[in-house]
Amino acid sequence: MRIPPYNRKYLSLLLVCLLSTIIIAKLALYPAIFNGIELGYPKVDDVSETMKTRDKKTILLWNTFFGDPTFSIGMLGSAVFHQTRCLYTCHLTNNRSKLPEADAILVHTYNMAPSRQNSTMPHRINTKQIFVFFIVESPLRSYEGFFETEFTFADIFNLTFTYLRSPNTDIYTPLGGVEKKSVPDEANFIGLDQVLKKSKMVAWFVSNCQAPSARIEYVRRLAQHVDVDVYGKCGNLTCEMGNGSCLNQVKRTYMFYLAFENSFCRDYATEKVFRTLKMDMVPILYGYVDFARILPPKSYIDVRDYESPRKLARHLHELNKNRTKYKEYFDWKKYYNVLMEPDYRAFGFCRLCSILNDKQYNYKKKFDPINDYWNPKELCLSDDEEKRAVHLNDV
Repeated sequence: MRIPPYNRKYLSLLLVCLLSTIIIAKLALYPAIFNGIELGYPKVDDVSETMKTRDKKTILLWNTFFGDPTFSIGMLGSAVFHQTRCLYTCHLTNNRSKLPEADAILVHTYNMAPSRQNSTMPHRINTKQIFVFFIVESPLRSYEGFFETEFTFADIFNLTFTYLRSPNTDIYTPLGGVEKKSVPDEANFIGLDQVLKKSKMVAWFVSNCQAPSARIEYVRRLAQHVDVDVYGKCGNLTCEMGNGSCLNQVKRTYMFYLAFENSFCRDYATEKVFRTLKMDMVPILYGYVDFARILPPKSYIDVRDYESPRKLARHLHELNKNRTKYKEYFDWKKYYNVLMEPDYRAFGFCRLCSILNDKQYNYKKKFDPINDYWNPKELCLSDDEEKRAVHLNDV
């Protein structure tokens, strides 16, 4: 049957409108994509009407997040699900007496080693309960403590809630990120006059001098060619991270900040990266991370892009001499906002709530998170591999 031309015209318009509506709806739930960078909050999957239920699920936070009973989101109950405009509303609690009725038990696994707090593992009350493996420390740092106990995590956990980009990560929550502004503005933009006032080159705050990383050696090599001021236990300068006036002085004075991770493990980019982006210093990054995937172009310097610490220092001196070129490292602030770890974690709980309400979700059955998922032999570079990655053996 032939469709008259005018009918084809209206049919085409109808299809265009329908596709536009679908695209707009998905953009409200999915992270923005710009120049290949994933921006905004982690995606919350669409859930069909048949999967929705009026039954409010209970999520039990079994232990604390380094002493914080709310896991840094600052709220319990249903507040976080309302705040994130979640498709579903769950109930978040840290009351262990609720274990029998909990639908999901979230365990901060780093704390489960005997040498750390809250090392008593909860017992599954019924087979329908979902156990969530939550961790934000690198595999190198967390793995050692797991060998202190004869207890095994095998066949206990059903979901993973981490920063690792992996098909085995159910709830992906990075430790920070950026989102594109709806309208470009210069509210957080640094001007040339501020750039010209900076009088020092490189600052580094560090307290872990024995980290399993070659970063200390890299800084020693770098300091042979450019001034590096070290604050904290590993240096001779002091400035508490909670001291606002001191930090303001640092960011006004220094051009660059060493955001060096203490473990060279895949996707391990901590708050120091994103905190530095919020400040008016250019972060120099050291880690086993695809930074181009998570950060705006020309917002950072990656040590792996330079053939040696000496050549990196040469580039820093060039930027010091050409402040107009240096200022280009802040142009991204017109277009992006920086999000910190609690922002992402809040949406992570929304994602968890959505999964609990998804009757079709494929939960893990037989799973050893330590050996199959969080194994440093698979996720972290050896000392020699790390040194090669940052060109530490080159002149």
